[in-house]
Amino acid sequence: MNQFLTVKITEYESPLDLIYHLIEVNQVDIYDIPIADITEQYISVLQDSTLNELDMELASEFLVMAATLMQIKSGMLLPEAKSDLTDEDFSDPREELVLRLLAYRRNKQLAIELENRFAVNQGSYLKIAASAASLGLSIEIVEDKISAEKFSQSVNNLIQRNSLRFSDQNQRIRQLLKREKFSVKDKMLEIVKRVFHKSRMFFSELFPAAKTSKAERVSGFLAILELIRQNKLRVKQSNPFAVMMIELEPELKNEIENRSEDMLQDFMNEGGELIEK
Repeated sequence: MNQFLTVKITEYESPLDLIYHLIEVNQVDIYDIPIADITEQYISVLQDSTLNELDMELASEFLVMAATLMQIKSGMLLPEAKSDLTDEDFSDPREELVLRLLAYRRNKQLAIELENRFAVNQGSYLKIAASAASLGLSIEIVEDKISAEKFSQSVNNLIQRNSLRFSDQNQRIRQLLKREKFSVKDKMLEIVKRVFHKSRMFFSELFPAAKTSKAERVSGFLAILELIRQNKLRVKQSNPFAVMMIELEPELKNEIENRSEDMLQDFMNEGGELIEK
């Protein structure tokens, strides 16, 4: 008894749509399709389908795909023929079907994206830009000729105007950028003299911010670091960034105190032989 297969086309848009649906339902890898199971489910869907109005063209496509699946299934069930072919030369019977399914999936995703964009932008209207004539404007074409003489004159005028404009400012900038030079050795001698007279001093007393420049304070700080390296000073600080208390090392203090009055006066005036270069 002949059995006629009828397909309900409205459920699936195409044979590939049906196969892709079966792959998603079974959660299988599209690159490694279990062709026997998919073929069995595909034939089962066709046998259980009914339609009211038969579309012979679409129905034939589903039946051709069923025959294709049967052919692929048969090819995979046949024993491998002995040959000199390597693994690279072996052709998977499912390869063409996989490529068609990948192209179908890509097109389906693009269609979903276009449908979403249509849902968002439907009802929008595009207003075409009005022409100049419709707005009552006339267009006049002017020939643009560049004159080298006029361009050179404009550049010279601009240079002259800028030179007059920035001349005063340049003079002020030169004064601001004038470097302040301080000798670290002189600062070392100054620090030793002042701390010797007062036993101990704070850095802010040696170089008050209101009376000394930033360059002088930096030179003083470098001088203190050098004196610490030479074991001439002791610097105490309760915590980072706190006020620094400065005092002479006892050995240096004793050495200065043990000098004769004349030698001490020479040292305080300009000697500084106790300070290493």
